[in-house]
Amino acid sequence: MPASSAIKVAAMALVGSLSAAQMLAPTNDINLPASETASEPLKWLGANSPWFAGPNVYNISSEIPENCYVDQAAYVSRHGSRFPDTGAYAGWVDMQERFSSGNYTATGSLSFMKDWRTVLTNVGLQIAMESPTGAKEAHDLGYTLRTRYPQLYNEGDDFYVWSNNYTRVLQTAQMFAQSYLGFTSSTYGKVISVTSKGYTGAIGNSLGPSDQCPNFNDNSGGDYATEWANVYIPPIKERLQSLIEGNFTFEDNDISQIPYLCGFESQITGRLSPWCGVFTDYELQQYEYSNDIRYYYGLGPGTDLEQTMMLPYLNALIGLLEQGPGTNGTAQDGGSFALPNLLATFINDGQLVELITASGVFDDEPALSGTEMNPDRLFIASHFTTMRGTIAFERLNCIVDGSTGNGTSGTGPTWNSSTTLTTATATGTGSIPRQTALASANATYVRIRLNDAVYTLPSCNDGPGQSCLLSDYVQYLSDKAAAAGDWVSNCNITVAGAPTTVQGASFYTDLTSPWLQELNPGNVVLSNS
Repeated sequence: MPASSAIKVAAMALVGSLSAAQMLAPTNDINLPASETASEPLKWLGANSPWFAGPNVYNISSEIPENCYVDQAAYVSRHGSRFPDTGAYAGWVDMQERFSSGNYTATGSLSFMKDWRTVLTNVGLQIAMESPTGAKEAHDLGYTLRTRYPQLYNEGDDFYVWSNNYTRVLQTAQMFAQSYLGFTSSTYGKVISVTSKGYTGAIGNSLGPSDQCPNFNDNSGGDYATEWANVYIPPIKERLQSLIEGNFTFEDNDISQIPYLCGFESQITGRLSPWCGVFTDYELQQYEYSNDIRYYYGLGPGTDLEQTMMLPYLNALIGLLEQGPGTNGTAQDGGSFALPNLLATFINDGQLVELITASGVFDDEPALSGTEMNPDRLFIASHFTTMRGTIAFERLNCIVDGSTGNGTSGTGPTWNSSTTLTTATATGTGSIPRQTALASANATYVRIRLNDAVYTLPSCNDGPGQSCLLSDYVQYLSDKAAAAGDWVSNCNITVAGAPTTVQGASFYTDLTSPWLQELNPGNVVLSNS
């Protein structure tokens, strides 16, 4: 069916979710085995965890709500699992040299330590690149989204994917497109690389806006991070030191690097690293909390300027959902192209945290303490900033009581989950049914998912499946941007030719900008040059 026809059907459809679909895509991309000391070591590593489906913290089904279907969606993901950067790898080499020398014997869970060697086999080729697990995460996401929303793509249509211009991010985007499109990816797939530096037009209009914000300062958690490190590291250090017989003394950095090595070595080799069998469950949770503090006070709700970096982008993105499916843009050659009804975008961890914070899901989250963990906290980096961590915005087209509105104004319609359909066929996946009789109006809502789990907005959750009326969410973001103040002034941007008002994300609908480059998914980027 042509896209225009599908959109027309969607506008008329009333959906009944008659049964939950039995999807073939696995819940998680990889196994998450226990070690000898911890039950789920790979789930407590914050940004260093491989991707896994987030826990259902609100006890809300991720199935499409009854009488709704998804007619548009936006997925914004971090790059997949990767090899270490140059600096991190240098730290590994230093640890290897210190651990392999000296007159000592490591016992118990550290008995492997003296013989441990780093797992990279071709440093020049591997450093900072996507790992095999990262490739699988990207491919699995492509398959999952293609089968989760079959109605959002018509075979043979051009399909655009957007990516921050970092090699591993581009690699993730390209491998996602390969899987999403399959054998046609080189023909119909296009990855748009968005450069965030060096162009005044890209100021506040890229996938890495902080790169051109002089006042931006990621302090990695600042004093709170130091305070927490002083709480959790010494007892672990003392315990591990007791497993050493002879002349070797752990450094504080060694302790914080052990979980890091657990995550990285496991996803690089595809086998659970021996470092995953050193910390206990509770010690890993303490390490996880150090990641929470790092992001909360470095880029997230505990910051002032930093948490607003992706707000212009989010306003622009949700504006596209407000326009609805079938939007056209300007291609590189000046012609027209159809914006995909599934918008897939790939960024880095910092931008992801900024974006999730801007979304509003943590608006009511109490501030994190630097001295003790709150077991009931919602802000847990392992649940959304993992490798290939994801925030998704689903546009839900739902049946409502037609007498109270059409969902396009702030007054809002009445959601009626008991409304029955005259004739409808539904799969439970959000696919568009056939419909022969209409009894009510339709309204559009937005639902947010972090690593697939549904999250609610504290101030707007009275829609189906605790979603938010889309027009209300648009207003919420507009008010939030107004309260944040002028982005250019806040950043203290003084460069000649800088925009007075930032556009946020013009690159979705205008591919002619000089900081954009179109790449073929089949020609995967192989270096950082």
